[in-house]
Amino acid sequence: MPIQVLARAGGRAEILIHEPIGENWYGDGFTSKRFDADLKALGDVAEILVRINSPGGAVWDGLAIFNALKDHPARVEVVVEGVAASIASVIAMSGDTIRMGEGAMMMIHNPWTVAIGDADDMRGVAEMLDKVGESLLDVYEKRTGLARAEIRTMLDAETWLTATEAVAKGFADEAAAAETEQDEAAAALHTEHRERFARLASDFRRKTDATPLRIAAAAFQSAKADATPRKETTMPDKATASVENADLENARREGEQAAIRAETERRRQIRDAFGVFSDAHRELLDECIDDPKISADAARARLLAKLGDGVEPLASVSPGRDASEGFMEGAGKALAIRAGLEARPDRGNEYSGMTLSDLAAKALSIRGISVKGLTRDGIARRVLASQTTSDFPSLLANTAGKVLRNAYSNYPNTWQQWAAAGSVSDFKIHSRIQLGSFNNLDTIVEGGEYTYGGLKEEAESAQAVTKGKALLLTRQMVVNDDLGGFTRRAFLMGRAAARSVNTDAYAFLTGGSANHGPTSGDGGQYFNATAPSATGSGHANLTDTGTAISTASIALGRKTMRVQKDKSVRETLNILPKVLLCSATKEDIAWAVLNSTSDFGSSQANPGKKNYAADVAKLTLVTDPYLDGINSALPWYLFADPNDIAAFEVVFLDGVQTPFLDEMVDFDTDSMKFKVRLDYGIACGDWRAGYLNDGA
Repeated sequence: MPIQVLARAGGRAEILIHEPIGENWYGDGFTSKRFDADLKALGDVAEILVRINSPGGAVWDGLAIFNALKDHPARVEVVVEGVAASIASVIAMSGDTIRMGEGAMMMIHNPWTVAIGDADDMRGVAEMLDKVGESLLDVYEKRTGLARAEIRTMLDAETWLTATEAVAKGFADEAAAAETEQDEAAAALHTEHRERFARLASDFRRKTDATPLRIAAAAFQSAKADATPRKETTMPDKATASVENADLENARREGEQAAIRAETERRRQIRDAFGVFSDAHRELLDECIDDPKISADAARARLLAKLGDGVEPLASVSPGRDASEGFMEGAGKALAIRAGLEARPDRGNEYSGMTLSDLAAKALSIRGISVKGLTRDGIARRVLASQTTSDFPSLLANTAGKVLRNAYSNYPNTWQQWAAAGSVSDFKIHSRIQLGSFNNLDTIVEGGEYTYGGLKEEAESAQAVTKGKALLLTRQMVVNDDLGGFTRRAFLMGRAAARSVNTDAYAFLTGGSANHGPTSGDGGQYFNATAPSATGSGHANLTDTGTAISTASIALGRKTMRVQKDKSVRETLNILPKVLLCSATKEDIAWAVLNSTSDFGSSQANPGKKNYAADVAKLTLVTDPYLDGINSALPWYLFADPNDIAAFEVVFLDGVQTPFLDEMVDFDTDSMKFKVRLDYGIACGDWRAGYLNDGA
């Protein structure tokens, strides 16, 4: 049925889709070619009403109709009057508003087809179906806002939706008012519709499966004329002759449908090849599309030739590896200077002083793309059109990466001084075995046997997780030459990454009940005052009562760590503290205690006695303001050298301690997206390597 025009220019038009989509088995159906011609015949209309009652049909025709409606300047209202099934549901997604009629239904499912040929042909068809399925997911996801995984599950299950269900899932905007019995009737039709589609598929397979080898021979004879001929299959008797003739006719029709699909794909590829130049060179685009002999590659060549009219070739630059590498090196150094990462070089660098727009234009030219006549905005749009267009995205990513890593490395983290840096190979939970004692060496009598010593301690767990943030370079920033704004964001992202590790480490250290740390592998809280035993969870690495930092309190903590024993509670481990960790508020007191020549108490120095903390303990002072927010008493800690015995461990995926920067050009938003990610986790180490005083 042709499009019915209710009102002409500036008015309202009505489109009726009450048929299968595309040329069906019997040679009729609602084709995209017919639809396109009728749509153009409408002229200028302000609104288009699309009324759908269709079981679906050919994917390529349906997608062509969908895109034609989406690209039309008129406001499109879709009404599902009966059923919008299969590809008809995709056409429905073109509406600015989608309304479900009383008792109407919608069905979505994965694309399917009937194919013939050898194994390579079958694999090709399967890959094609996967790609088609992803394109359908794109349409449904954008319209509904549902998670892609949820939509995929619905497609796999062949999901039928009543009007109410379609609205609830976002496939429609409005459901016509219906009585309860009407809703029940629509739901009851679910089974009937499924049976109908099942019969359709079964009938289709019955027709095509009759003589598959003979169909293959007929359908692919012309397409593979230059290939090695296959052995023909002989008809067993005359009774099957009529069946074979029908199969050959069916194969012919399938060949025609394949040709239509190929033509639709050719046109799509040509439109993609023109990209942002479609409007400026509309005449050439239409010429290429209308000529079936012109491939996408040939159209691209014509476009490049058109863009290059009157443009002198770049004498010293070829779009090869050398030119690209020279650009990346020179432009990278110029941007590094602007970002403050390098000193100013000699004046021989041709890229010094270039704006971001200048560098983008140069990057395009190196790839053989003319920028003549393009404004700064045009250059920005072109360079952000595709990640493979030029080296510009990689250039900006390299600069941002340097700024980010520099900021990350220079951030004043303190966790490395009391915790070890470890490595894990994946995101699974990994065991960490505490350091145990081998006991003392045994006396071996003549001919006696040697006994084995080993690690018999409980395991601690370590696991890496992903932390990240996004960074954006917009078209406006390229036009405005806002490199400073971009690199400033990269700098702050680097600091944020470093701060995240430090914050997470301290949160782990001060977590748990009363800020006494996490639960250890033996089930006890990391810092506790209970005496250790062979079977218990006592650690004896916490003072009974918090005290201020002084010579005496440090001496007590040092002695407590030195007398810690192995799990058997037999051998003394003699673990010496190396680090005194405290809050920023207590930094001056701690420094005075560690550096006074005389004994330094909680309030004042004792000139008559040498300072034990300075003469014997000789600790490294570490302070961090995170501890200032724990409690009013302000706890302080003693830790062994983490390179010797680690009290805690920060594990990184594959041992990589610097953040990654991934870039991607986003065509839809005219921007470059950068993802900053760091994979790490915090784990308990050996509790005997740490000591906590709650402070006072």
